[in-house]
Formats: sequence, C-alpha cells, structure tokens
Amino acid sequence: MIAFLAFLPEESRAQCRLCAASSDSETVAKAASGKPEIPLQIEITANLDFSRMALHGNGGGVISIDPVSGAKQIRGNITNLGGMALHGEGRLRGEPGRNVRVSLPERILLSAPNGSIAELEKLETDLPALATLDSTGRLTFAFGGQLRVKGDTSGQFRGRIAITADYE
Repeated sequence: MIAFLAFLPEESRAQCRLCAASSDSETVAKAASGKPEIPLQIEITANLDFSRMALHGNGGGVISIDPVSGAKQIRGNITNLGGMALHGEGRLRGEPGRNVRVSLPERILLSAPNGSIAELEKLETDLPALATLDSTGRLTFAFGGQLRVKGDTSGQFRGRIAITADYE
C-alpha cells in the first residue's frame, strides 16, 4: 500500500519567554537607570516542510531535514515523490548585542485530517551555543529535524513548533 505523506505546518508566531525578574547585574542596572529592556520577539519566516513522500509497506521510516544545508535524508520504507523540502527559518528581534538562547521541544505529535499521527523529533537550529543579536537587534536562524512515521500512516501532517527564546 502506498500512502501520501507531507508535513506542511501552519504559519505561526512563537511566543517568547522573557526573564523579566532576572537578577543579572545588566538587567538590574538598566532597571535602575530607567531604560526599558526591549522585549525579545520571534517571527517564523519559513516553515519546515518535508515535501511529498510515499510510505510503502508497514515498516515506517524517517525523513530528516538538516538545519544548516536544508538537505533531506530518507531512511526506511519511504519513497521520495519529489517536491522541494525546506528547513524552517526564524528571526529574532530584541536588544542589540544581547546574548540569547533559542529552545525547541524534544518532540511534537503531528496529525492529519484523517486522524493519522506522525512524530517530529530531534529538532535543532543552526545557532551556536551562545548566540548574539547583531547591532540592529536581529538574528536569523534555521531549524530542522526528523519526521518519524510508523505503520500505514498517511495524510498531510500539520503541527506547531513551540520555539522559545530568552535573553541570557
């Protein structure tokens, strides 16, 4: 049996968590000087898209998208049906020169309109361990991961990736 498989997430804006009650000396100094901290914002500029695949047999498989190159790798009982796979892209805006940390969930359950489920896992970004906003307060990043399908799963899978960002 051949089933159609695609991941097309909805466009979304991830909410940021801010450490407003931070005790670091820089935040305390800014609060004392009356200069407000610029809130950190995330904008998703491109969705993670695994393109079109066919699952043959009941063994399942994994499709991976590299966050740096955007390259797609397929393992298991999955056949590539063409189309362009894309890594996701995001942009942070905040206080110039500040260090930030971007966090992605470990796994996400995706669902199709027909009730089928797939799992998005091993999400990662192309950011270094300590990322810094540029002089204009911006930082762009890419993200990727792997889509795991099992059994006779089929459908257009959708889900939201809860990306969070914090000032260091």
